[in-house]
Amino acid sequence: MIQGIVAIVGRPNVGKSTIFNKMTRTTQALIDDRPGVTRDRLYGTVESVFNEEDGFVLVDTGGFETDDLYYQPFAKNIVWEQTETAIRDADVVLMVFDAKAGLHPHDRQLVQFLKELNKDVVYIVNKVDGPEHEVLSWDFYELGIEKFHMCSAAHSRGLWEVCENIETHLRQREDLKAVKPRDPEATKIALIGRPNAGKSSILNRLCGEERSLVSEVAGTTRDPVDTAIIYNKKPYLLLDTAGIRRRKKIFDKIEGLSVMRALRAIEDADVVIIVTSADEGLSDQDCRLASLAAEKYKPVLIVVNKWDLIPDKETNTARDYESTIHDKLKDIAYAPVLFTSCIENQRIHRIMAVVEELAESYRKRVPTARINDSLQRAILEHTPALVKRYNKRVKFYFATQVSVCPPTIVIKCNVADEIQESYKRYLVKRFRSELEFGKVPLRVFFRDKAEEKEKREWGS
Repeated sequence: MIQGIVAIVGRPNVGKSTIFNKMTRTTQALIDDRPGVTRDRLYGTVESVFNEEDGFVLVDTGGFETDDLYYQPFAKNIVWEQTETAIRDADVVLMVFDAKAGLHPHDRQLVQFLKELNKDVVYIVNKVDGPEHEVLSWDFYELGIEKFHMCSAAHSRGLWEVCENIETHLRQREDLKAVKPRDPEATKIALIGRPNAGKSSILNRLCGEERSLVSEVAGTTRDPVDTAIIYNKKPYLLLDTAGIRRRKKIFDKIEGLSVMRALRAIEDADVVIIVTSADEGLSDQDCRLASLAAEKYKPVLIVVNKWDLIPDKETNTARDYESTIHDKLKDIAYAPVLFTSCIENQRIHRIMAVVEELAESYRKRVPTARINDSLQRAILEHTPALVKRYNKRVKFYFATQVSVCPPTIVIKCNVADEIQESYKRYLVKRFRSELEFGKVPLRVFFRDKAEEKEKREWGS
């Protein structure tokens, strides 16, 4: 059972994200020597040291910053707001100090803040790489704290004793917050797009809370932020990702790592939402992202955000805009387009409805008889061209759906290698329309029946 929430807090660059990754046994949090890398709250699960079936939720947060020591580019300290939310929600707080940097006035402020909230706190002094460095932790006894855990997250030294102590604190509490484990069958939705297109604002609207940081500064989101929601009694997992710019415009190491994780999110997703800004239009970069998702056979939804910025809209404005998008998308012109505005809360509610339709089509299975009926009608209406090499036409025997996610159809014929690409596209388009696969990518394979027979004979 996953029970209890533990928030990691401390000054910037004391090793919170390293501790998070080590305890959760993941590489979810970005790690760098510079301070202020982590901004959003990151959630992970830590297995119990007593029982593999038990555990607790661990939350990584941004560093404690004030006006005199501030690493973020935002006019308002929104990172601390996220951290404060995590602290107030937590059952136990893991306060981290930096042994090599020594005691800092901000450490005193944060300890005092936790005492005022009357939080249950486990204190650890990080970066104690060996017994010879334990003397560095003596300064922290000035804070009036009786017990510290000395550890080195980078070398996994002393961390499991910390986990054991955390679980002891959790077991002593009777008011632990209930934590529902994430449904492994949840539909994964990745929000992808350029910086400052409104991905985080959309995530916050859909989940009903300020889950992800939002600012006018491009590139605010760094780590992928995932949030579980329920829509129409079905589980979904929303994933907000960093903005993706063209490769030649990326000079920062952290941005490069963020972009790599955003691209990886496309592979892991069941549905990909490409978010673009209405005033900037669908760029070549957006088209490349949509094509990348289509190459992975992922359903794509184009969300044109900031629709309120388009002046003097008329009846056909949205229709003409959508037509322009489909002209740019070419081979994936079947992707649905939705016009939204987070500022005015326009059509945000429609996003999940469209996602649900795409997910259902992505998992849809069609009876073989219906597929063959559609194939026969397509052949009668448009006969394949004559194959000059064999002086005969392609003969189709039968078709069947072999898998879902993506829906995959195999067609057996006599000369699969000689079918024209234009005729293959024609059949795919007919299948998508007549078999009601909607607006999701459809994979169709053509196989020679003679080759299949030869394989069976060799394998017998």
